[in-house]
Amino acid sequence: MADAKPRRKITTAELQKHSSESNAWMACHGLVLDLSKEFLEEHPGGPDVVTALAGKDGTQDFEDISHSDSARDWASKLIIGYMEGAGDEEELKTKTVPKHAEANRGGGGGGGLGAFIPALAALLLAGAVYYFLNAPRPHRPGNVPWKCLRWACP
Repeated sequence: MADAKPRRKITTAELQKHSSESNAWMACHGLVLDLSKEFLEEHPGGPDVVTALAGKDGTQDFEDISHSDSARDWASKLIIGYMEGAGDEEELKTKTVPKHAEANRGGGGGGGLGAFIPALAALLLAGAVYYFLNAPRPHRPGNVPWKCLRWACP
């Protein structure tokens, strides 16, 4: 997927030097991408969106957009190196930009309402059923209340 050229370790200071549209690099998932002129011209969001992240770590912005797997494959072809201190160097020498499912797998933290909403809906439904089954009913002449037994009601 990535170029045949060997990847090298890149420092934060070196990454920051490549922050212009004509010479743009971006870090993503510990990898450094060379954002060539051809890439900037073909990027669906336009060059300004990408060059705003030039010279920086754009991992969070990249994931916030929720890029497709084909976009991730495209990004993997732009890898020229890896960030110093980003992890196991041997792994980073062959790592690609993770697929969508891989990138969103380890999030952990929860915080969503996924389990709360169905539980709340079940509780509300149970409360409504209880209320309607136990609500007092008006007694009309000739109409025996449903809970009345023949010998227990007037």
